[in-house]
Amino acid sequence: MKRLFGTPLTDYLPALGLLVLTIIYLVTGYQYAPQARVFPVTVAWIAIVLIGLDVLSRTKTAAGAVVTRWLNPSAASHKADEQFPLRKQLIAVLWPLCFVALIVLIGFLYAVPIYVMASMYFRGRLNLLLCAVVSAAATLSIWLLFAQLLELELYPGVLFSEL
Repeated sequence: MKRLFGTPLTDYLPALGLLVLTIIYLVTGYQYAPQARVFPVTVAWIAIVLIGLDVLSRTKTAAGAVVTRWLNPSAASHKADEQFPLRKQLIAVLWPLCFVALIVLIGFLYAVPIYVMASMYFRGRLNLLLCAVVSAAATLSIWLLFAQLLELELYPGVLFSEL
């Protein structure tokens, strides 16, 4: 199998597929009116940077090892041939899917504190008070940045939107 920077080419496919989708999203975002494009274009550029870091972390280079240790220390100690149990893989996929479902149903301002608090408490096993403070801070930051500073209306969710 062909390798690029010590990594099989197939290991890059998920990140490259996501990069293609993100570029399509970015190009689409630039077609919106100036105020409407702020959020999607910002998200797309941030995603491109994160995808770049992901691709770099997949390489078997010194820079890739540094990025892996910096962004995901537990992955740095993970053996390449070690497989995680299917249960753990499914849980890892279900958490973001549940977050997306929460956003669709109840909107950003309610989904963020629920998700942050639940993930910190159940997945991170952190102190409940700390979870509450961090989730409140994250929600406040989102509200201040998007609703107040950028004057963008946050998606209210299907359950709270006006019919």
